[in-house]
Amino acid sequence: MPAEWGQAKIEILALRDEILGKLEQGILVRTIYEELSASGRITMSRRSFYDRVKRLRAEASKPTRNTSAQSTGRTTKPIQNYLTEKSKPATSNLLPSLKAEEQEELDRLWEGSPEPSLSPSLT
Repeated sequence: MPAEWGQAKIEILALRDEILGKLEQGILVRTIYEELSASGRITMSRRSFYDRVKRLRAEASKPTRNTSAQSTGRTTKPIQNYLTEKSKPATSNLLPSLKAEEQEELDRLWEGSPEPSLSPSLT
């Protein structure tokens, strides 16, 4: 009985952590397939399971974006470092619907300034 289109991907994604954990323990892909298939937790063919596990392994071993930047020697800077005072008008209201206090708070958060002490008007 053919499965619905995309069913294999859903099954693999649902069991991703369990499958990768078993692989790290040294359990063979064949054994994992037989176990999951016998318990009815997956319905895909053996070949499809092997292909999808191969993709899982490749994705799991891919370095993340931050680690690749570190390994190449490039540094990533936060966006606030790119925003200069010259590029942002001093009294601009980014959202015209904001009240003055709300705009000041937005500006403070945007620039990364430390929190001001609570004023009596805000308490």
